Amino acid sequence: MTFLIAIAIFGLIIFVHELGHFLSAKFFKMPVSEFSIGMGPQVFSFDTKETMYSFRAIPIGGYVNIEGMEVGSQVENGFNSKPAYQRFIVLFAGVFMNFLTAFLIIFSVAKITGRIEYENKAIIGDLVKNGVNEQILKVDDKILELDGKKISLWADIPKVTKEAQDKNEITALIERDGKEEKIILKLTKDEENNRVVLGISPKFKQINLSLTESLIFAKDSFVSILKDTVTGLFTIFSGKADLKEISGPVGILKVVGEVSKYGWTSIASLAVILSINIGVLNLLPIPAVDGGRIVFVLLELFRIKVNKKWEEKLHKFGMIMLLFFILVISVNDVWKLFN
Repeated sequence: MTFLIAIAIFGLIIFVHELGHFLSAKFFKMPVSEFSIGMGPQVFSFDTKETMYSFRAIPIGGYVNIEGMEVGSQVENGFNSKPAYQRFIVLFAGVFMNFLTAFLIIFSVAKITGRIEYENKAIIGDLVKNGVNEQILKVDDKILELDGKKISLWADIPKVTKEAQDKNEITALIERDGKEEKIILKLTKDEENNRVVLGISPKFKQINLSLTESLIFAKDSFVSILKDTVTGLFTIFSGKADLKEISGPVGILKVVGEVSKYGWTSIASLAVILSINIGVLNLLPIPAVDGGRIVFVLLELFRIKVNKKWEEKLHKFGMIMLLFFILVISVNDVWKLFN
């Protein structure tokens, strides 16, 4: 099931990205010979007079084959024969569709479920299923003390558990049905985030949002995730991030498995994050991806001439390096699964 959910998320993100390129190319009357979802051997396809639509065996990736992108191509209405601004729009359209999809998902979830507002009080709202403290604590228990330290607000709990990083158990004073009770709670190691947790979450209430409020919420959330994504990429490319913290397709399968336990809203949130991440990655000025090609189109818009053969060689080299990077990350993901 996890695999199918992951494929559905990847498929949606890839489809809307390639659909952006496809629709904009068609709008400017550029010939498109193939619209493919997936990579590798062809599994299924159907032809029209102008375009072949295909599904391929490897469900990661996809492409739109726009005619006339090759150096010296003489195809009528081909990509390179079009004005620079049209080529810019076609190249940027994939990223735009990823961003638009992310925004629409946030908006839809906000309108359907409303905004979640968590209680500040240290009252248990839910317990992790099959968690170590599921049989010890109950919903509506109020935590008064942890490890001998007074708890006034929910925000005090992670501060205490952080100090108890090397312990397996801690004492707790709780209030249940109006009576105080001393108990021993177990700590669970969260290796991925380097912390210990109790397997509890606070009480919350859902607040319905109007259409305008949903749009504002979607805008604010989108901007926040976009900023976090850009900051994260700067951390990676500055060399400050550990390779262990970077995940590729295999690692994301594991994340999808964990997230799917928490329902469709969590899966939708992951789809938003991945869509924005893929959009930002495609905007990077790296040869072979959309951002790299956009750089050369922008140079042309500013009347700076670039040798087309040299540009094409650079894109081919960029593609080789990109595939190598994906391979390294995937091997790293597999290594983490077995360690």
